[in-house]
Amino acid sequence: MSTYSPITQQADPDQNLRTVISLLQAVKRPGIESLLDYLLESDYFTAPASTRYHSAFEGGLCQHSLNVTREFSKENAKWEKPIPRNSVILCGLLHDLCKVGAYAETTRGYEKVKDLPKGHARLSISRATKFIELTPVELNIILYHMGLFGAYLDHEFTAWALHKAIIGTPQVQAFAAVDMADSKRKTGTSKSSSQGSQLSHLM
Repeated sequence: MSTYSPITQQADPDQNLRTVISLLQAVKRPGIESLLDYLLESDYFTAPASTRYHSAFEGGLCQHSLNVTREFSKENAKWEKPIPRNSVILCGLLHDLCKVGAYAETTRGYEKVKDLPKGHARLSISRATKFIELTPVELNIILYHMGLFGAYLDHEFTAWALHKAIIGTPQVQAFAAVDMADSKRKTGTSKSSSQGSQLSHLM
């Protein structure tokens, strides 16, 4: 049985980098090394996940992505027909690639960079698929991970399209719920001692 430490809302960028590398290298898919090179050359491991809404600290983007990967893995294991481990890893780690290069640190905290490419989930998909091919299930989970926010605020799809995606792949709704839950967690006061061990069952 796997054991898990409490989720942290602080980040250890070096540990998280090692964990992400191990997870992605376990995904045997053409282009994965090129994807890793892209992440390593970007600010994926040091960027915040937002300016103020959640994980607005150094390394918050990667920390949030790892938190979601872990919790989605636990949720996925409960289903009669779970999706493959590789899909859990890719959806968890890549769903917010749109936030790479999106924020700049200022004296007032983080601010959005001007003239960013438009899109949220679709931008994440576009960036990921430059390097690897995503399965239809992975595409749906990433596309719809904002739930109704994606339909009514980002206008990336309709509520009816979201409904059809959930009927076809119920984990679409589960992933969106996990993502939302992590974005609403209070900031913790201590770092997890072993992010890698928390995800060792996925490696």
